[in-house]
Amino acid sequence: MVCANQLTPVITRQLIEQRTREYYRNAGGTRPDLRVVELDDRLVVVKDFRHSDFLFRVIVGPILIRRECGALAKLLGVRGVPQLIGRVDRYALAMEHVPGISLDKVNTGSLTPCFYQHLSSVLDDMHARGVAHCDLRSRGNVVLGVDGRPYVVDFAACVFLGRGINPFFRWLFRQFVIADNNAVLRIKQRLSPELLTEEDKAALAVQLPFERPAQVFGRTVRRITQRLLTGRR
Repeated sequence: MVCANQLTPVITRQLIEQRTREYYRNAGGTRPDLRVVELDDRLVVVKDFRHSDFLFRVIVGPILIRRECGALAKLLGVRGVPQLIGRVDRYALAMEHVPGISLDKVNTGSLTPCFYQHLSSVLDDMHARGVAHCDLRSRGNVVLGVDGRPYVVDFAACVFLGRGINPFFRWLFRQFVIADNNAVLRIKQRLSPELLTEEDKAALAVQLPFERPAQVFGRTVRRITQRLLTGRR
């Protein structure tokens, strides 16, 4: 199994089926299988579009796997991002298992100031590597690890800085960086409103330039994709 020139231990589909220990999520529509698999002396997470709806699996699934594999390869060594194990095939990849719970299952008031400081630090490291997440408003994409630290997951919607010095693309990437940082404040607003500073509140009061168009565009794309590629309404 090779991804981004990284040689990794072999993990086959037969091995995945034999050593699956738990399902985080079952595939359906545009969603992939997300399962915990025992590999040698450790647990890994396998993200797999093989059992998603046919058209989505064939057309979109390989693109999403390739993008996420590329993002995780760029982020190797960044603490707070699951480490890439490798690509299983065109429909699946394997990554480090991070024990914990996603923020959509965390009780309001249970996160500490250090959690948000660490989350901002993770984003700084990601952005320095040229990767913006772009979907942090979904609280399921941030995990509270058993060590109390944040872990950012699901890079299917990420944006890369790219090469060269094109000022427009660098400016555009910077907007995604701002959106990522703003998403941290939105998470804090929902889960830890008592931790908001006056500076945080002032930043939240300012709508980002492309926030509303991006939301409308995202909803429209998801709706069209579901109708055309899964037959779901």
